[in-house]
Amino acid sequence: MSGAPVRLTVAELAARLGGQVEGDASASLIGVRSLEDAGPEHLSFLANPRYHRKLGETAAGAVLVDGRARATGVTLIRVADPYAAFATALTLFHPNPWPAPGVDPRAAIAEDAQLGEGVIIEPFATVGAGATVGAGTWIQGGAYVGAGAAVGAECRLMPTSVVMDGCVMGDRVWLNPGAIVGGDGFGFAPTPNGLLKIPQVGRAVIESDVELGSNSCVDRAAMGETRVGQGAKFDNFCQVGHAAEIGPHNCLVAYAAVAGTSRLGVGVTLAARTSVLGHLNIGDHVTVAAHSMVARDVADKQRLSGVPAGPHGRWLKASVAYNRLPEMMERIRELEARLGALEGSEK
Repeated sequence: MSGAPVRLTVAELAARLGGQVEGDASASLIGVRSLEDAGPEHLSFLANPRYHRKLGETAAGAVLVDGRARATGVTLIRVADPYAAFATALTLFHPNPWPAPGVDPRAAIAEDAQLGEGVIIEPFATVGAGATVGAGTWIQGGAYVGAGAAVGAECRLMPTSVVMDGCVMGDRVWLNPGAIVGGDGFGFAPTPNGLLKIPQVGRAVIESDVELGSNSCVDRAAMGETRVGQGAKFDNFCQVGHAAEIGPHNCLVAYAAVAGTSRLGVGVTLAARTSVLGHLNIGDHVTVAAHSMVARDVADKQRLSGVPAGPHGRWLKASVAYNRLPEMMERIRELEARLGALEGSEK
């Protein structure tokens, strides 16, 4: 981040975060650091109770805590959610350095492309024929917006990110480097002469306030559309297949993948390397643990683990049993031997 450091007093910071100060409200802060690394000019936070002992050891100028934390000798800012307040505080201390508007002459802009007021288009970016780019959007070097695509306002397309022809993005969408919206879906028909490509003539739609991590891909549909709902967040290397629907405020962690035509409800979390097979319906507020594979429809508010994924509690019990299998097998062999001896003595 560039520019002079932002300096806020504890009182000013608490006011912006909706918190209450216990201690020196006049102390001046210039940034956020962990409890171990913070000094007198830094804000820190305690979001996990297991680190409570570090609260009494930190040199931080102030610490974000909830209503349960207790400490002496350190200034506290009590908030409802310390982790959310930490995220907001980082934004206050490190505001995003949006550049001044302007279109670089080295960018390739189609004559009939429509650019909103205040756009930023860097060298070697491309905006295709008939495409529209909303007000204040920032298209960085090497990013690509295809023919007939529509990009909303205040979006950020980082280097080498792509919005393919005819695809649509809402407002405030961020594409990290290498993210692809609207590549062809994986559709092939088997024939005696090999796999025949099925033309992918649908589109991909990304609603507002979505962020796609680096090298994540949302494929266009063969027909109709693939959709990512408002506020969804993708980590790096996530994959959404053709005609799938990712619900609002979903969270897909690294390498999570959703196969074609599956539907995810509101607030679904797919942990790292989770896969959802095709043609499934996943309910609202479902959480799937890392390395799991969902192979059936899932009702609302379920917690799943395993391959194939099942109830999380059952998976935990199965994991305990699995780790005991060698001892259990040995015990079974002993019991079989004893049973055999008893049966032999009765003859």
